[in-house]
Amino acid sequence: MKKFNVDEFIWLLILVLLTTFIGYLMLSGYIYKFLSPKTAKNLYIALAILPILIIVQIFKVISFNTRKDNSISYIPIIFTLIIGVFILLNDFISQEQFSINDYKFKNSSANEAIEVSYENHHIIEEISENGQDYLGKYIIFTGFVHKHNGEEKFILAREEMNCCVADSVIIGLNSICKDTLKEGQWIKALGKIEYDGNYYFNIEEYMKVKPPDNQYF
Repeated sequence: MKKFNVDEFIWLLILVLLTTFIGYLMLSGYIYKFLSPKTAKNLYIALAILPILIIVQIFKVISFNTRKDNSISYIPIIFTLIIGVFILLNDFISQEQFSINDYKFKNSSANEAIEVSYENHHIIEEISENGQDYLGKYIIFTGFVHKHNGEEKFILAREEMNCCVADSVIIGLNSICKDTLKEGQWIKALGKIEYDGNYYFNIEEYMKVKPPDNQYF
């Protein structure tokens, strides 16, 4: 006779928690702290398949019980998923809601400036290798301060991720600022591309910001 199947119910719970976990990572953008946007897109396939598996699993909950009770063996998996979901939701609730896009520069040149983003971050490499096409142009770039030892210039940097965090590398623009900035400080900067034997980013105006949700290019 069919009755409530504990093992199948536990599998249903695991699927629901896993779907919630992946869904939050994708919808909140939190996933981009670990995977590149190109790689993260593959998780949408999982989000499409998991609800189907959940529906199928619901029908299995009322079925013949197996002779051996394996429910205790699922506890580590369930516990891990619950903790993961709790941490992410708590982080989402407690974080200060703001956007670096809310900041406005006083310099009118900002209206014509090229803003470096994930979609066009190849600009960084182009300026570093041969910045003639950008000479004298204004750039808006959000990044963190990465200093050379004992040098006036520093790199306003981002990390570029090909697949995941493990293969990320630092990229950025050689920069100069009239103020002394701390190592690791995140800023949103407006400046002009200039040349002194090498192309560099002369920061005319900046504001300190918190790291963006997606810190990687």
